[in-house]
Amino acid sequence: MSHRIVFAIFCFIGVLEALQFQNLNGKWKLHSANMIIKNLDAEVPGGIYTDLMENKILGDIFYGYSDETTKWVSRTEWIYETNFTVPKDLVNHENVNLVFDGLDTFADIFVNDQRVGASRNMFVQYVFDIKKHLKVGNNKIRVHFKSPIQVSYDLAEKQNKSYIVPPLCPPDAYHGECHANMIRKMQASYAWDWGPAFPSVGIWKNVSIEAFNSTIIRHVVTDLEVNGTNWLLHVDTYLVENHVKGRRITGELVVVLKITDNQWVKSVVHVSVDGKSPAVSTYLAVPKSKISTWWPNGYGDQKLYTLEVTYKNGDEQSFKQVSVGFRTIELVEEPIGKGLSYYFKVNNVPIFMKGSNQIPLHILPELGQDKQRVRRLFQAAKDSHMNMLRVWGGGVYESEYFYEVADEMGILIWQDFMFACAMYPTNEEFLDNVLEEVDYQVKRLSGHTSIALFAGNNENEAALRDNWYGISNFTLYKNDYVKLYVETVKRRFEEITHKRRIFITSSPSNGKQSELEGYVAQNPGNPQFGDVHFYDYTIDPVNSSAYPLPRFASEYGYESFPCLDSWKEVVQSDSDLDVNGKFFEHRQHHPGGNQEMLNMINREFLPINKTHNQYTEAIIYFSQVIQALGTKTETEHYRIHRSTIDEEGKGHTMGALYWQLNDVWVAPSWGSIDYTGRWKLLQYHVKEFLAPVIITGYIDTDKQLKVYVVSDLTPELPTFVASICVYRWNSFTPVSKSNIMMDIDGGSSKLIHTININVLMSMSDCGTGADAFRNCFIHLSMIDQSGKQMAPNNYVFPTKIRNSSLQNPKLKISSVKKGADKIFNIEVTSENIALFVTLDSHQIRGTFSDNGFVLVEKNKTVIFFSENDTTTEELLKELTVVSVFDYTDQS
Repeated sequence: MSHRIVFAIFCFIGVLEALQFQNLNGKWKLHSANMIIKNLDAEVPGGIYTDLMENKILGDIFYGYSDETTKWVSRTEWIYETNFTVPKDLVNHENVNLVFDGLDTFADIFVNDQRVGASRNMFVQYVFDIKKHLKVGNNKIRVHFKSPIQVSYDLAEKQNKSYIVPPLCPPDAYHGECHANMIRKMQASYAWDWGPAFPSVGIWKNVSIEAFNSTIIRHVVTDLEVNGTNWLLHVDTYLVENHVKGRRITGELVVVLKITDNQWVKSVVHVSVDGKSPAVSTYLAVPKSKISTWWPNGYGDQKLYTLEVTYKNGDEQSFKQVSVGFRTIELVEEPIGKGLSYYFKVNNVPIFMKGSNQIPLHILPELGQDKQRVRRLFQAAKDSHMNMLRVWGGGVYESEYFYEVADEMGILIWQDFMFACAMYPTNEEFLDNVLEEVDYQVKRLSGHTSIALFAGNNENEAALRDNWYGISNFTLYKNDYVKLYVETVKRRFEEITHKRRIFITSSPSNGKQSELEGYVAQNPGNPQFGDVHFYDYTIDPVNSSAYPLPRFASEYGYESFPCLDSWKEVVQSDSDLDVNGKFFEHRQHHPGGNQEMLNMINREFLPINKTHNQYTEAIIYFSQVIQALGTKTETEHYRIHRSTIDEEGKGHTMGALYWQLNDVWVAPSWGSIDYTGRWKLLQYHVKEFLAPVIITGYIDTDKQLKVYVVSDLTPELPTFVASICVYRWNSFTPVSKSNIMMDIDGGSSKLIHTININVLMSMSDCGTGADAFRNCFIHLSMIDQSGKQMAPNNYVFPTKIRNSSLQNPKLKISSVKKGADKIFNIEVTSENIALFVTLDSHQIRGTFSDNGFVLVEKNKTVIFFSENDTTTEELLKELTVVSVFDYTDQS
């Protein structure tokens, strides 16, 4: 079956006129509830850790062992207060609300010392009726936050002891906190295998007062369907409750879609609705001939249109402006092989989803709202040819700006609901709390062009079926799983979206097959259905045959260490810069992770002399090389199997989202961009292995070298020339070269050449037997008939690099020339072929056009894009260049 979902999409901008609107952001006062700490300046939006750092109560919490030494913060109750002046005309409105867009997480709210309400969910907007508590002139708000650690502990203690909701605590290696699954707070703030425990409290989003007599617009939710030559743009407008008993909301709703400055489509609706649950639905018929379609990154433009919705009642007027993108999206699950397909069609075009998983933009949620941080993340994704990011379920629903930039840049969002790697309670109080969350977040987010689908949870179907937590009553926990994700989350999601948008219950999951098996499949990771998560640190990461053939790979990856300069920013002394030392082990939250990285390094590369004064630097370098190679090999494996089905019915892989794009502190992790913003070698490789067209190859178990060309472009590729060159390590001149001229259909993968590797080596004067594999390697390239490069160069090694006869390349930076503003041309010179040549600008921050590359020519020019103004002389002083040979013990 194919589920056709059609969207009209928008970006939340906000209420421009709500009769009277008072912003309460800015400077507040902060105290500990016991008044040991008092009268501190606090910033709203903000959070307790940022405020305590600003007041010098805490140092930099991302420095040293601060995740351990600051645990008292989340065990303390905190009070935020502010005084504000209210004019007479505001108080005279019939309705006056205090609105918190985000409270983290458990708080009692007081206005003029009268309790007006409480919060219990980080992911909900709270609206409190405060009219009777306000007075003209000076007023006071107090927000008393409870300790989330204490609240989650108390909730866990209230559980029926015969029915524990696991897991109780994270692994010891996390240095984390217990019972994160008891509360609706960012799960990762209690620690994860890539992040620290900083369970913040605070007013992490905007706070304001709204005053009106009739109502104002809260949400505008849109969706589309195609009707002949028109798009039907459905618009659901959710109005704010009127607190006056028995009052109906009446007036006029004007909906206008601007097509051009002089063209628009308009609908006017007479409003007469119940004041307790006001909502108005209408639609616009928009001629398809007047509309430019929105496309994901790499497939076309991202045209967005302005939709204006105005509510009028007498002198009152409320206005909301949102952005609409016109596109269709389908999740196609049709019989194929011995299972079902699992791929996305956008505007009726099958698209291979290329991208990554995004963890929270910051472990302190208020800092994740930073617009520069958001834009840098998406720019890296766009520049690396990504078309999808998965917002992972242990984090947060990101800021409005996050989804606006995704809309703008054409990055589709796989949006998890915030449930991950745990079972959860299903008592009435918890489910009611979840319903409020689903209601708010779906109305807030679902209209965005970038939203491709919502997933109920991360890995919880697999955790239940594979019994990660040692439960003894599967049926009991399965019933509760269905109660939470199907009967609560899915049901409310479908009510709001009219079943026009895509919802999957879990990831990984077998999709429709999981549904047929009662939403918990016998094998949720079955590669013939749905999506898979694949991690195995015992395999050879550069052996393509070690990887599965799934329909969609939504998680996979390898760890590496951040750059040495990043470590230097967080260590207490140089003695902490020891890869085998206490500090590196403390920051490694994945149990056994450091040893797994060392094992992978040792399998691929020659031993490194442990007495060498650059040992830690070498291990960091090799960890990034093997992470890049492993992720590259796996991703290319998935891409080449987009057009193939093997004899077991596996293949037709149509998605590859590696884990993970970003980091939340300086630590070993799967991230391709570290916490400081420095690109690891993986991120440079991502730009190449996610390129629209790639040439790639591998040696299969029958010793056959297979070379593929993969194209994501929709038209047929023009005739191209693929070159298969064999190089000896001691010469820039290939010992053999084969040119293959052919074409390839758009959106497909094609096997263009097969040859026995032994035959190829013997034909290429590489020697015989094992010597031939040591002496030579294969280099792949691809040009069009005019000589223009069509795909990144690639390579295949017939043996482990540790067995290869590498030569000293004697690398040097021969020149640095300044080009345009903040752009430098760097020439690297080598005397021999050099493996994984890596440039580093150290304290001069920026990125390179290419890095971690295989150098098969004497000279190569690399462009450096500096973040700040610098001189050629300053850059030369900082620049270094290394390769595999420089860190390898050659004795």
